[in-house]
Amino acid sequence: MTSPASDSAPPLDETLRRHIHDIRGHLSPAMLRADSLALSGDERTRQAAQDILKALDAATKELGAMRRLLARPAP
Repeated sequence: MTSPASDSAPPLDETLRRHIHDIRGHLSPAMLRADSLALSGDERTRQAAQDILKALDAATKELGAMRRLLARPAP
């Protein structure tokens, strides 16, 4: 017999989708800040901002790939 708590828990796919959404939300302020730093007059700051933006882009692409995997029907 299952407990009522486990019956009311959201499905794993929905939980993972929420976590992916939350992680993207956590990355957004860093992206905005890096975008503003990319406009700096200092070349080293601009380059550092570009490096940060590349890393954040890679992370968001990976999150998108995870989300697409969740959208696939189960075998």
